[in-house]
Amino acid sequence: MRRLIYFPYIFLVAFILFLLSLPIKTTQKIRCVAVASIAPFWEHFTYYKPLFAFKLFQHAEEKVPGENANLQLTLENRLLSSQVDSVYEWLSFEERIDEDMKRLKNVSDIKDDLYWNEFFRRRNDELKQILEVELQSIPAKVIFRDPASWSSSVWINVGQKTNESLGKSIVAKNSPVVIGDALIGVVEYVEKNQSRVRLITDSGLVPSVRAVRGKSQDRFLAKLAHSLLERVRSQENLFSTPEEKKVFISLLNRLIENYSQEKKDFYCAKGELHGSSLPLWRSKGLLLKGIGFNYEFEDEEGPARDLRTGEASKEGFVKFNLLEEGDLLVTTGLDGIFPAGLNAATVSKVYPLQDQDYAYEIEAKPCVCNLDDLSVVFVMPPLGFEVANP
Repeated sequence: MRRLIYFPYIFLVAFILFLLSLPIKTTQKIRCVAVASIAPFWEHFTYYKPLFAFKLFQHAEEKVPGENANLQLTLENRLLSSQVDSVYEWLSFEERIDEDMKRLKNVSDIKDDLYWNEFFRRRNDELKQILEVELQSIPAKVIFRDPASWSSSVWINVGQKTNESLGKSIVAKNSPVVIGDALIGVVEYVEKNQSRVRLITDSGLVPSVRAVRGKSQDRFLAKLAHSLLERVRSQENLFSTPEEKKVFISLLNRLIENYSQEKKDFYCAKGELHGSSLPLWRSKGLLLKGIGFNYEFEDEEGPARDLRTGEASKEGFVKFNLLEEGDLLVTTGLDGIFPAGLNAATVSKVYPLQDQDYAYEIEAKPCVCNLDDLSVVFVMPPLGFEVANP
């Protein structure tokens, strides 16, 4: 009878226990070194994904002459598109700062109405805070994204060395990460040359948000329309005739003009958002879940409101629904991580209230449409950065 040897099994168990007992700082260092090693290969792999997909799924009988040339053109177009997108995001962020400065100049007090006087003062303070962090924001490039935690985190190419060169701590734990005025996530770990960003689609990141309906909502839609307009003008192969392109551009311009009309903002229900932390192969769209949305308590935006009817507890206030599909969800600043006024998501579904419910549950879509194809993001200094860096 053959004698069993238990030593390899004992060694394996001991090794696993040893790995599990490593301190967090050590494991973070190991992960950081691994990412730094893999990042160059991962960046090239993202450009060559169409080649792998073609080889794996294209049947032999479907191959056509000249396929290698077509693949080469596809890869070159993908690389060029990535570079163009990076430049476009940079310019869009600069335009965003200019737009916020103009908005700050245009925000004025309505002296004959105490409520709207206070309303514009709060918007003024929000814009000042956002501009303060936007003017100190720095661009960063996504260098790695683990498919197993696709909806949870990405790695970017800025870290402690970046702070040393700037002379101030911009890239730090809890630094908000954005594209334009749209929330991407928050920095959760900083190393010398790279940092890890926890995405808004991660289940562990729970920003405090509020539904906004009116001018801010229309301004966000107008930005999307303007972005689409710029892309359509630069593309020549989207339409069969030049007349079709002119008609489409005319419709977009009319849409932007309609959205630019003066409206008031209504600040509705407040709640929290969280993601699902799904891996790449299980991702079915980057949907967010919203919980705890209500307006039970009076705040600076207005009196408490009835959950089902939206009727205010004080006279003189307009009645409105607390949540509707299409509402813009913006950060409130109550979580202590994100400044108030950043666009987080749009409401895509509002679940009906049950008999004993005290709050709404919703589904929402992130304001950043290309969250699966992140290339360039912007890192803001964390809230309280002036205190942290005297």
